[in-house]
Amino acid sequence: MFFGLNLPGVEVVMAGAACIILILLLVCIISLHIRLNRVTRQYTFFMQDATGESVERKLREDVAKLHQVQELLANVRSEQQVLLQVQQHCFQKIGFVKYNAFENIGNKLSFAFTVLDGKNDGFCLSSVYGRNESRIFAKEIRNGHCLYSMSMEEQDSLEQALQDTGESREEPSRE
Repeated sequence: MFFGLNLPGVEVVMAGAACIILILLLVCIISLHIRLNRVTRQYTFFMQDATGESVERKLREDVAKLHQVQELLANVRSEQQVLLQVQQHCFQKIGFVKYNAFENIGNKLSFAFTVLDGKNDGFCLSSVYGRNESRIFAKEIRNGHCLYSMSMEEQDSLEQALQDTGESREEPSRE
């Protein structure tokens, strides 16, 4: 006897306790295995799209396409810069004034027509209509200014062109 204890009885109790602990550990292992299988099934389900294709592979393909789109966007931006530079040399601003050059002639048959590019370079074309003759004048415009003297109508036409933003204008309805 060990301190008044029966050793074979203690061994039986210890063996019983060890069996209970082993059974509890086995239950925990089985429970964890079941939960792991459930999480694995859910992971597999969520990592596949409707066609059964891997979402990870699909994500890699989408990222590659995104890189291609970024390259394409960079190309579009550089082409846009080229177009904007070319557009500066295209006529884009217009001024037009109709008037009567002489008191005895009606219907405003004379006009001043100004066309400018993005740098305000261009020309002013004016036509003076009379009963016996008609004359046409062309004047060069550089940086929004004319080197020659301009009539009041030509100046108005130039001012209209300088204020033109290039936006489309609606025609007045003729009802």
